[in-house]
Amino acid sequence: MNRIRAGISIAPLALALASCNIAPEPTNNSAEMNAAAADNALDAALNVADENSGQISPEFLGELQPPAPGEPGGLPDDRRPLNEGAARAPTSVEASGSVIQLWGIALSQGRYGDAYRLWADQGKASGMTEAQFTEAYRKYSEINVLTGRPEAGGTATARVPVQMYGRLREDGRPFNMVGMMTLSRNPKGQKNEPGQSPWLIAASDLSPRGTVRVIPAGGEAPVEGAIPLAFRGNWSSTAAKCGKPGDDMRLTVSGDRLTFYESAGKVTSARPLSPNRLRVSATYSGEGETWSDSATLTLSGDGDTLTIGTVTRVRCPV
Repeated sequence: MNRIRAGISIAPLALALASCNIAPEPTNNSAEMNAAAADNALDAALNVADENSGQISPEFLGELQPPAPGEPGGLPDDRRPLNEGAARAPTSVEASGSVIQLWGIALSQGRYGDAYRLWADQGKASGMTEAQFTEAYRKYSEINVLTGRPEAGGTATARVPVQMYGRLREDGRPFNMVGMMTLSRNPKGQKNEPGQSPWLIAASDLSPRGTVRVIPAGGEAPVEGAIPLAFRGNWSSTAAKCGKPGDDMRLTVSGDRLTFYESAGKVTSARPLSPNRLRVSATYSGEGETWSDSATLTLSGDGDTLTIGTVTRVRCPV
């Protein structure tokens, strides 16, 4: 099936997170229990204070649209299918990205202590004390974390592409960071031990890159004729295949529709990135399925080739 895929290879989190038995470890040590309770109480108090501070400036009101995969500041545009069977095993490299997701969820909920302890060496691998870590992330009022395909970094490490975006607490200004995060195997979490994560964060090179767009309420509504004339026409892998029966690479681009060999998409938005690059979102149907997807269409300077992701087609003669 020919689908435009702007998406990345993301671990099936429902499977991975369900498999990760990460919960507070039972203990009879009252000192440890009191420390954990004090930590949670501190987070709760900080969150109450944060809720009563910071307003979004009018120019930043709206829905955040982060850089898409393949765009500057976005995740790699990796379309290889993930081994979902392997991702079901919490100790697998494929499932390591779920720990980054847990870290992101904890940050987004203001559970800074929990996020800190997902770093190796009881959080010290972050290069900060817990107080410094909390202060570093409290400056954000909204945090969203996206992960790409995990890859083995060695026999005991995994590397995960990560994108983090959201808003600064001060005025709601959007931010975007992208980079690689390295995880190391936790020796105490390789046998599904209660309260132990099989992977812990060891390093990060996240840095500011790319721009998050703010879409005002009611913005980017579906528009007929959204695709510019220069992109429209019939396309195929070679001119010789144009119009031939069974051409599974054929593509017809009209003002509001993309029609592939076995699927067709109704355009819902088209956002120019440059004179020859267009970000297109559409709702597709084909082979009994329906789905929504986005991709970047790149037109050559002479207008005779069209590239979507890694697939390039040539314009068919009229």
